[in-house]
Amino acid sequence: MSKSIRIPAPDPSDTSPAVTHVPGTSGPSRALVAGVALGAAALGLAACGPAGAGVAYVTSPAVSASSPSASAVAGGRYTKIVAMSGLQVSPPTTSATSEHLGLTWAQAATAFAATSAVQGSHAQAILGYGLVTLSGSTLPGGTSPLDRRGAWVGITWGETTSCPAAAVPPAGSSTSRASYHQIFTAVVIYGQGGDGAIVYTSRGTPSCGGPQTGPTVTAAREVLSMPWQQTTPLHNGSVRVSYQAPSCATLFSTAASGKIGTDKLTLVVELTVPFDHASCRTTTDTTSIRLFPSPVPPGAPAVPSHTTLGHGPTGPVSVLQTGRIAGGP
Repeated sequence: MSKSIRIPAPDPSDTSPAVTHVPGTSGPSRALVAGVALGAAALGLAACGPAGAGVAYVTSPAVSASSPSASAVAGGRYTKIVAMSGLQVSPPTTSATSEHLGLTWAQAATAFAATSAVQGSHAQAILGYGLVTLSGSTLPGGTSPLDRRGAWVGITWGETTSCPAAAVPPAGSSTSRASYHQIFTAVVIYGQGGDGAIVYTSRGTPSCGGPQTGPTVTAAREVLSMPWQQTTPLHNGSVRVSYQAPSCATLFSTAASGKIGTDKLTLVVELTVPFDHASCRTTTDTTSIRLFPSPVPPGAPAVPSHTTLGHGPTGPVSVLQTGRIAGGP
């Protein structure tokens, strides 16, 4: 029987007086997107997109495959073949072990849930070790061909969006199955110790409707919470902090949590970094974090004259919101 890892939901009793979105990035990791979960429909094996440098082709014989489902993984491994456009995952040929590529299932789940590409609420998520073959898509620079290559593969689908339900054709309509195809997002962790990963998004119908898109392949990026140091006093509801980060990092979000009327707040600085960021040099950057609205709204608790700024947890940040990740040992 499959076990699962549960990703905790935000604590509703914790109020956040300020969450800063970084322009050009996704929203903060704690944000839930309200809306309607889109239903899943099976996808074929047709590869899309032109061939080019770095393309890996399917060389294994044609086999029966199905779309991802919770029953495709068990005991930390894929137990049957699944396919998403040009990406195929097969059961490993070796006997099951508790660790692959230097990662246990729980460690791989932490990396999967912290991948920026899977941010948001999803109806389904699975993770297991399998053999990956990719065809018809150009790989990011530096990625070795994927032809029955062993990897941890996490897949999400059924994204919750704010689009109206009418975006999905009603059940039983002549176009409901012919024109709508579920999009699957797969995180393929193929590097030793998790230092190499790609994100594969299958061909399918966007959640808000429109022409089909994909497939796409990009380098995976992980969301990390970084240590910080305060560099300026509180002024007009904000403070400035400094932090050390890889030069290849991008600011993802900053946040202050707590209650305005208390004398202690918790601050976090979150970045996205490539999975292989160890090769990037270290730099020092600064950013401002808003603690209180300025001016404080009428009727709000008075801002303490001396506010203690606490440090939030550091390390990988779970941005995947789902009831469970199926497939654990």
